[in-house]
Amino acid sequence: MNVLKRIFGSRATPRSTAPTVDDVPQKPPTSARVTPPRARNNYVVVVLDSCRYDSLVAAAPKTLLKLGEVQRRWSYVSWTAPSHYNLLMGLLPHASPSHVYASEYYKQDFLKYRERLGADDVEFKSLVPRLFLPSFLKHGLGYRTHAMVSLPVLNPATLLNTDFDSFHVDAPPQRHGGHAQPAPLQ
Repeated sequence: MNVLKRIFGSRATPRSTAPTVDDVPQKPPTSARVTPPRARNNYVVVVLDSCRYDSLVAAAPKTLLKLGEVQRRWSYVSWTAPSHYNLLMGLLPHASPSHVYASEYYKQDFLKYRERLGADDVEFKSLVPRLFLPSFLKHGLGYRTHAMVSLPVLNPATLLNTDFDSFHVDAPPQRHGGHAQPAPLQ
């Protein structure tokens, strides 16, 4: 399935069987962008929760590798929800450098957002006061922001669903006769 086409192409209803929350207001579809983002690059984050680096390299996924370099990194937290909060605060998983103060590493790694986004004016203080990357990308740089997740713990009723133009929860595989079956596409 082409995730980018699904996010940016059609506005089909997500095939979610994850928990739905009726009291969470649904965001209206975003209209066509009037002005382009104030950064030169698109920014796509793909998280393969619980996927080991050596397993990914051995699988050699052709499509995923077209997005960019695969790097060996370590999450700040081993649980799904807290690690995603760190990620959305702009803290990418770290490379575990030796003999380096963590604060120096964080500062240098954060400055790489200038290169990743193609925007010269990105600094940590750009995220203040919200300290939330999607808010900065949307309001500070003019990006359209979209999230597509597969775990119900990362659902639209959580704080993660802040400043995303769309937030979709894909259904986990359905069980039929003891065998996992993918949910039907809509």
